[in-house]
Amino acid sequence: MNGVLLEFAGRMADQGATMLPESYAQLVANAQLFLGPRMSGACKVLDFRLNLRKGRVVLAYEDGGEAAADAQVIGTYANDGSFMWGWGHPEVPEPMQAAAWAVQQFGDRQEIDALLTRGGPTDAARLAEYQAICAYISDADGVFIGDHGGGGQIAFCYYFGDQIKKAMQV
Repeated sequence: MNGVLLEFAGRMADQGATMLPESYAQLVANAQLFLGPRMSGACKVLDFRLNLRKGRVVLAYEDGGEAAADAQVIGTYANDGSFMWGWGHPEVPEPMQAAAWAVQQFGDRQEIDALLTRGGPTDAARLAEYQAICAYISDADGVFIGDHGGGGQIAFCYYFGDQIKKAMQV
């Protein structure tokens, strides 16, 4: 089993959960409750520089500040409205697929068909759900989607290190 998925199951057990979500609707509700507070106080991200080889992103904020973080690719969103999970994308390096793979494996184990296809036509609402689910399962600090390459967008989760998390809580 994917290490991200094992960590998720352990985290849920530590929080007293006796069952993991068994349907897409339950998973989306839990994911949105998880991600909402993490994104609500965040400065607005205006731009990013994603280094797929290093698995790092630099986020540029509207106040002129920047922050570096680890990153995982959720997937890509083409101009024609089609989405492709990071685990199914041939240009996403394997180390950058772990969080997306955890979502696919969770869908397989919980028999949630909506998480098992490599991709296809997807509207903005469903894409936001996928982002929240990936963040929830991988314990991400936030998500972002932005233009990347020449013909679409890339959605990713980002993870600040413990030092920056502690500094942000002070």
